Amino acid sequence: MLITGVAFAIIATGCNKLKQLANITFDEPISEQVIVPSIPGYIQSVALPPGGLELPFPAMAVATNSQQYLSQYGSATNLVTSVDLKSLQLQIMQPSAGNFDFLDSVYVFISTKTQPEALIAYEVNIPKGATTLDLYTNTDVNLKNYYTADTIYMRLQAHINATPLAGEVLNIPAVFHVIANPLN
Repeated sequence: MLITGVAFAIIATGCNKLKQLANITFDEPISEQVIVPSIPGYIQSVALPPGGLELPFPAMAVATNSQQYLSQYGSATNLVTSVDLKSLQLQIMQPSAGNFDFLDSVYVFISTKTQPEALIAYEVNIPKGATTLDLYTNTDVNLKNYYTADTIYMRLQAHINATPLAGEVLNIPAVFHVIANPLN
């Protein structure tokens, strides 16, 4: 009886190791640009109220291209086991002299037509003079059901302490880390 139990444990461990070896792992980059929304009633020379303002950005539809990426690796959406956000940046693209001095904090949310909004990245201590921000990513959220959708919606929520420059354009590059397994 003891030998049977030990043999079963060895076989189960071996099967789990074999399954792990079959994992297909890759990183998929995406990038989206957005214009910083204007603040109704405020222009560059007008001071904001003490404590600043919330600046909501409209949701941006982003094609995931997940089916094409997965097919390159001989996989499919039903074989994806986990997806997390490896990195997400905000970069000032225009104007060239722009920076994030107007920003106190920023939160990035993701949703789909069938999945609720989830916080995926944030930064609360914006350094002065920064033109690129490497946001903290929320790795506690498995983004599998978001990634396997044809389209995700990304939304930024910012708290500002000054009026941003008119027409400021942000680039938002992100990298999703995907694990799929044909033995699922």
